[in-house]
Amino acid sequence: MTLNIKYRPVKAFLLAAEHGSFTHAASVLGVTQPSFTALIQDLEHQLGLRLFERSTRSMALTAAGREFLARVQRPLADIEEAYRSVLDLSAARRGSVILGALPSTAFALVAPALQALRCVHPALGARVIEAHNDELLLLLRSNQIECALATLPDPGSDLVSQPVIDDVFCAVFARGHALQAARRVLWRDLLAHELILLSRGSSVRAQFDRAMQRRATGSAVLPRYDVTHILTAAAMARRGLGVAILPRLALPELDMDGLSARAIASPGARRSIGMVHRRDRVLSPATQRFFEQLQAVVPAVDALCARLAL
Repeated sequence: MTLNIKYRPVKAFLLAAEHGSFTHAASVLGVTQPSFTALIQDLEHQLGLRLFERSTRSMALTAAGREFLARVQRPLADIEEAYRSVLDLSAARRGSVILGALPSTAFALVAPALQALRCVHPALGARVIEAHNDELLLLLRSNQIECALATLPDPGSDLVSQPVIDDVFCAVFARGHALQAARRVLWRDLLAHELILLSRGSSVRAQFDRAMQRRATGSAVLPRYDVTHILTAAAMARRGLGVAILPRLALPELDMDGLSARAIASPGARRSIGMVHRRDRVLSPATQRFFEQLQAVVPAVDALCARLAL
């Protein structure tokens, strides 16, 4: 047997039992007293029992009413709490963003976006996992993160990407370096200099390797220094150890004192960064709010990057 359980008559019953008055309970529920009485009568008709004994001066629960109250009070409170909890998630009043990010996007884009998000949704938290591009895609596919700020060079049927920003790779070197006089820098121009490259697995290294896979002599192009972190590469370039190849997006958060940067003008020196997620997954309200704030901060970040790398 399927029961036709209606919320409002049960809520009306609980309010009447709590306040001991149909008049007061009707006011709390926001209905007229005749409408409130009709709700109670509807519930009594469904149950086939009287729940209240009423007179002109008093109102009391019947034995059936007391038993019904004992059984229904806690379950209805749990249902209401569950409903409020999901409404909070829907309105992004609570929750957490579980996000993967390329290291350059983590401090250049994620940090200002989270700052903006905190202003409008102060209760939201975030877990940010920084990794190379290939690792981020694996984390997405294994459902360990909800979305990622990453590149998607070969879109698969299981992943989709919403565009965020276009980035360009830059030659970063100590001021006074020979490249500072160059009107423009191409991939081939870098072969004459000692290079500081990010380790294999990074999107920067992958595009460098594709663009300059082999010299004319047939030997592989190897860097003088191979490092993991962007900050390390910049520090080494500042000390004149070589030319670092870094994403322009990272420059605003680096200490550029003593450094100059030139955008690499060759084809293949650009990348498109998007918000990547599984095609079969709907982004949570918290992540949707984060994406809104991310899109809002991108123009200012992009303009600042352009000023730092000519």
